[in-house]
Amino acid sequence: MTSPARWLFFLTGLALAYLVLPPFFFILHTSLVVDRGLQAGHFTTQHFATILESLSDVQTLLGNSLIFSLGSAAIALLYGTLLAWLAERTDAPFRTLAYVSAYVSFAIPGIIKVIGWIVMLGPKAGILNTAVVAITGAPLFDIFSMGGMILVESFLWIPLVFLLMATPFRSMDPSLEEAATIAGSSGWEVFKRVTLPLALPSVLAVLILTFIRSLEAFEIPALIGIPAGIEVLTTKIYLQIRGGFLPKYGDASAYSLILIIIVALGLVPYYRITSKTYRFTTISGKAYRPHRIGLGQWKWLGGCLLLVLPLLQFFPIIAIAWSSLLPFAQAPSKSALALISLNNYWSVFSDSGILRSVVNSLTVSVTAASGAIAVTFFAAWLVVRASMRARWVLDQLAMLPLVFPGIVMGIAILKMYLTIPVPVYGTIWILVLAFVGRYLPYGMRFSHSALLGVHRELEEVAMVSGASWLQMVRHVVVPLILPALFAGWIYVFLITFKELSIALLLYSPGSQVVAVTIWELWENGHIGELAAFSLVITVGTVLVGTMFQFLARRHGLQD
Repeated sequence: MTSPARWLFFLTGLALAYLVLPPFFFILHTSLVVDRGLQAGHFTTQHFATILESLSDVQTLLGNSLIFSLGSAAIALLYGTLLAWLAERTDAPFRTLAYVSAYVSFAIPGIIKVIGWIVMLGPKAGILNTAVVAITGAPLFDIFSMGGMILVESFLWIPLVFLLMATPFRSMDPSLEEAATIAGSSGWEVFKRVTLPLALPSVLAVLILTFIRSLEAFEIPALIGIPAGIEVLTTKIYLQIRGGFLPKYGDASAYSLILIIIVALGLVPYYRITSKTYRFTTISGKAYRPHRIGLGQWKWLGGCLLLVLPLLQFFPIIAIAWSSLLPFAQAPSKSALALISLNNYWSVFSDSGILRSVVNSLTVSVTAASGAIAVTFFAAWLVVRASMRARWVLDQLAMLPLVFPGIVMGIAILKMYLTIPVPVYGTIWILVLAFVGRYLPYGMRFSHSALLGVHRELEEVAMVSGASWLQMVRHVVVPLILPALFAGWIYVFLITFKELSIALLLYSPGSQVVAVTIWELWENGHIGELAAFSLVITVGTVLVGTMFQFLARRHGLQD
């Protein structure tokens, strides 16, 4: 291996190790030492003993977490897969609108959608429930319940499941289904014996992925679960830090390790399934056109089901927009129409703290996205191109943060920079470092996939022509994979801009970001200003998300 590559391997490995390994060490260390007092810093297993002493509470906590995660994952998988099949394999209308709304959903911060659903389905003042109560005398649905948590969480994951399941349905060779039909199988038998087995690896992978991400979810358990008195692992960890007079770092770290273990156990079957998808590959020596099944009289029913996807994005935003025009939350009525004004928008744009949070978010997200893509680009190049055996270490380091839920990463980074003498605590730069470490896996996958499509000979020709290694990278490699790098950059930018759990633990006065500002407005009961601010942020993030959709479609990155 050339000297520049050796130096690059050393520096990249050092950067990855610094971003990934210390947080894990500090979580483990904090769970095994005394928090405070004369014995502070001494080894102890008391934090785990405290958990075991309240075994019934822990069983309830784990049960709530599993019910919430499995329930929302199952609903999202069933409906998202049905929509993907309708969009890709049938002649149902509105498929383009479904795809657009799915990408738009990705751009809208989760906390805004959750608050929108609370405004829509709140048991007393919810817009929809108030209208139903006026007719039937009873509310339609109480969102502050386990059922409400599961339903809203599934609403958030249906668009992603739809996009993930559309790919196998799109790439499936329809001749196999046609052969089964010609052989006399009914439509249901074709689906059960041909379509479903071919899509089974994707179905299982998406189910496990959705379950894991729901297990890590924070916004819905915090905004809906805590008021309802329903605790899951993520909110338990948060309340150990923010719920009392003194933070219980040891107990929070012990619970964090439990969550890490559960997530890691879930990732094992996920990787086994995704690594063996070749067994379900259909091979054809000639091109084929995807065959769309004619639904006949059911065609418009299929279209209505596809329309539910944009409606799931439309309803909470409409609720937010309505609330942004009123001085306080209330259902639509003649008296409410008389109170409509733009005062909340003027308040938002004249509040220096709110405007500062936007600047902070842009600074943090732009820097974190740039840092994550830069580090993972060099790591991916070494993994794909380098000849040394140890290159696999870089890939493993970059993917390790997948086992860190956001709330756990927040605690780990908090303890890390309270201990080591790096002056970032209390600034926005602690958020940048946390986000870069947390989202390394996403940058790695974008860069790795793109580099696999660039032939090694192009780099060799540049080097033979006299270009230095850096010139070769700058003039050959980067221009060829720039669309993928840019798509990865936008992805990380959007996901860090929306992130709440990490930011909520790491922010300090003056370093609030957008998600934290929305959280504070909600806690302080400033619904009108919150709604106005959320609507402005939604418009901005949707514009960026639309850019991502355009780039993905143009360069075939949506798969």
